[in-house]
Amino acid sequence: MSFETELKKLNVTEGCNRKCEDCEKYFECTSPYKEYFKEKGILQFIKENLKTVKYKVVVLGGKGGVGKSMLAVNLGAGLAKRGKKVAILDQVYDCPAVPLMLGVPENARLKIGDKGLIPYSTEWGVDVVSTGLVLGKDEVIIWFHDMKRNATEELLAAVDYGGLDYLIADIPAGTSSETVNILKFLPDVTGALIITVPSGVSQNVARKTIYITKQASVPVIGVVENMSDTECPYCHEAISIISRGAGEKMSREEGVTFLGRIPISLRVCESLDDGEPFVAKYPQSDEAKLMNKVIDAVIKHCENSQL
Repeated sequence: MSFETELKKLNVTEGCNRKCEDCEKYFECTSPYKEYFKEKGILQFIKENLKTVKYKVVVLGGKGGVGKSMLAVNLGAGLAKRGKKVAILDQVYDCPAVPLMLGVPENARLKIGDKGLIPYSTEWGVDVVSTGLVLGKDEVIIWFHDMKRNATEELLAAVDYGGLDYLIADIPAGTSSETVNILKFLPDVTGALIITVPSGVSQNVARKTIYITKQASVPVIGVVENMSDTECPYCHEAISIISRGAGEKMSREEGVTFLGRIPISLRVCESLDDGEPFVAKYPQSDEAKLMNKVIDAVIKHCENSQL
């Protein structure tokens, strides 16, 4: 006779091995040793290096391909248009897209100065730190957890960011290594933007990013729904190609602000391919108007500004 037992929990651990940098229970941990970890080593180097950065915003999404890099790039370009000093930390190590979306030349490279690595300055007023500025066109990164964590530590501790108003971190999909690393090692994150697409299935994944920001005590500035309603070229009515309303419904259920919808749009697609953020290239478009609403929310949240 065979016996079956119900599997009730994942990541079951017994005791603490005092390796906070690798611990999957870091955000829920209440051990006094965690405070010691915060006071020593690389975290102090990072904190010192970023002391002149005023605000730190992370861009998250539960699934791949929902528009995280698009949102980060247009947020950065829009803030720069308003006179803010901005840099984007591209944490998508294996498939970096931020340099392409900002029109960075293929031969551009990060350089090393007296104070560390020097971000690449784009024509849009946004500085970029990305493995896309290190890798050759045909090179591929195959990194696992420890290497990704080491890269995050290095890019936070050894880059000369200067006196930034905003550091925007573009985070890969999900709630695994890169997400946990940035929330663990980036000190005093000011807020998070969550981006999703309209389908209900996508919301089940996007909710996880809200849950992890709550665990990490990072406030959610708001949720943006991408690939939403678009205009029919014949009747000019709004039509839903994927689905409708799931992002707003999720925001309401999770008690976070819904910032609006970016439509499925040829302008968005072409601007990304051409390396010209649509918030700058098409400033009067509906897409740019929604993006400016997002930027208003970010500034209001970070700077406590009444716009």
